[in-house]
Amino acid sequence: MSSESEAMSFEAEGMHIDESQRKGVWPLTVIWVSNAFNVSSLMTGAALGAALTLGDSFIAAFVGFGIITAYMVLVAMQAADLGLPTSALSTAALGKTGGRYLISAVVGLALIGWFGVQAAVCGSSFSIALAELTGFEIPVWVSSAVLGGLMLATAAFGFDGVKWVNYIALPMLFLICMYGLVVSVSGTGVDSVFNYVPAEGMGLVAGVNISVGLFALGGATIGDFTRYAKSRRDAVVSSAAGVWPANVFVMMIGAVLAIVVPESGGDITLIMAGLGLAVVGMVALVASTWTVNVSNAYSAGLAFAVMLGKGERGYKAATIVSGVVGIVLAAAGIMEHFTFFLTLLSAMIPALAGSMIADYWLVRKARPENFKPLDGVSVPGIVSFVAGAAVAMVTGGTFAGTALAFLDIPFLLGPVNGIVVSMALYVLIYKAMKLPAFEGPIQLKTPQR
Repeated sequence: MSSESEAMSFEAEGMHIDESQRKGVWPLTVIWVSNAFNVSSLMTGAALGAALTLGDSFIAAFVGFGIITAYMVLVAMQAADLGLPTSALSTAALGKTGGRYLISAVVGLALIGWFGVQAAVCGSSFSIALAELTGFEIPVWVSSAVLGGLMLATAAFGFDGVKWVNYIALPMLFLICMYGLVVSVSGTGVDSVFNYVPAEGMGLVAGVNISVGLFALGGATIGDFTRYAKSRRDAVVSSAAGVWPANVFVMMIGAVLAIVVPESGGDITLIMAGLGLAVVGMVALVASTWTVNVSNAYSAGLAFAVMLGKGERGYKAATIVSGVVGIVLAAAGIMEHFTFFLTLLSAMIPALAGSMIADYWLVRKARPENFKPLDGVSVPGIVSFVAGAAVAMVTGGTFAGTALAFLDIPFLLGPVNGIVVSMALYVLIYKAMKLPAFEGPIQLKTPQR
């Protein structure tokens, strides 16, 4: 089937973006900058600040997002070339069946994990604030389950007002954090922040892995947004400028807050309480998390509905199941394993992106006319992803502190190792199987559409 007919097929499914829908740099950049200030970025920054010096926290955040940007822009340019979202882009590297199941499973499971994390943060914050106000203590797992259930109900049955909550909550959270930052630093002194040395450190490499895990999923699925870009340049500039500096800035706010409240151990809810902002912090955290978690539950449900061939018609049941699993994770204490969760994401998702990048840029020479979804499952894509993810986990310290710690073989950076192995293995297997070859050099400029 020709690339034109493939585009028509995807257009019929509502995936393909034509020229009339394309946007410039600024609208796309604003999306990422506006989304950078969120609870997840603050939490990850706080986790770094609790276990690293301020300088190492910055290096971990900067290098981590540099790694994300390196693979993110390649996916972004492919999406701009083809006008297709990540799920459609993956069908050439993984096959239609492989892409459908693998992408849906990875995205769905990651979103369930994030739903659990966010519900746990809200539950912890609510319990702390209630105890401060009334002296009555509710177990965190109960608060997490109740608030998670309300978020899930909003996702499954809808609530038009939830989007307006975010317009108020995010500025409120930003102001609270900036207030806490100024007051705490002025009290402890700038020197104490810069000279802070954690009692128990995690290591710089581990910090980089955690930083990658924060936005690993967003980096791999950025094509869902950059398919609207007018050119490769617009896709690259909007992604890099919108994602990298803004997220590093927010993470550093979280790191500083963790340093000035060292007894928090990097827990954002304990940081708010330590700054004397437990109640107002609870309101901001719950409100700002609500919209995000509604999206997490809905998107997870939709991913599994697509995987099962139900499409949007079956998303409600899948959303409820996904949300319930997330609530169980929250109640079971997923926040105690937050760094493990991020490290796992940093190992798996870049390796998945590596297979897609190798297929489009190295095999198909970055030429849209060579793009062709494959029926069934693509052996090079599946094998390279599994191998790349395994290498990233083993070399990236994913199993540290667990019963599988004996599997850890530290070497360079796990996410980088994973994506390199995935790309190299994809090309080797593709050529070994004598699959269709494409002549000519890699096309470096935006192709004419």
